[in-house]
Amino acid sequence: MKLRNQKIHDFLIEKSRKFPFIKNEIRKNGVLQITKQRLDLFSFIVKTIIAQQISDEIAQIFWQRLCSQLKKKIISIKCFKNINHLKKILIKTKISKSKINYISEIYSAMIKKEISDHLLLKMNEGEIISLLLKFKGIGPWTCNMILIFYYKKLNIFPENDLVIKKTSRKLNSLEKKRINFSEHYSPYLSIFSLHLWKMSERIL
Repeated sequence: MKLRNQKIHDFLIEKSRKFPFIKNEIRKNGVLQITKQRLDLFSFIVKTIIAQQISDEIAQIFWQRLCSQLKKKIISIKCFKNINHLKKILIKTKISKSKINYISEIYSAMIKKEISDHLLLKMNEGEIISLLLKFKGIGPWTCNMILIFYYKKLNIFPENDLVIKKTSRKLNSLEKKRINFSEHYSPYLSIFSLHLWKMSERIL
């Protein structure tokens, strides 16, 4: 695993040879990897829906409230007795009504096996996205987060992520070039995205 991570890092450095600022920032970041997920699929989707259109700090507060309501550090779909129990807990968490409805719909779909880890593991990325987009509250950004951080897909570029957009624009300006990131850094766009998020803390 370490060898693969280093090879990906070396690939990104090599692909950045004509972009001195980006190359230096990737070097500053060091070798990055997608961390193993401790949540089950339902809980990961819940956490991702909660994080939609709010800051990471606020999202973490809501998530901690949810865990506190259940008195658990790591939650799973098994923590909820039924959909009424789920809604009751979510209301106490004080997330928006629309997000409560989205999460409830996902819960129902997973209870009915319309969505499951077993099912999605058999699908390619396009099929996973097509299935998930059928459910309210799941858009392209949420799909990308699931593919990157839950399924650890290596070639996903969340172009609609606000930080990715801002960082990409900034890098184009600093390099004085219009770079097609999704083409240039394939097949390791997910790892490149990790670099963009990390370097955003320094350059934005």
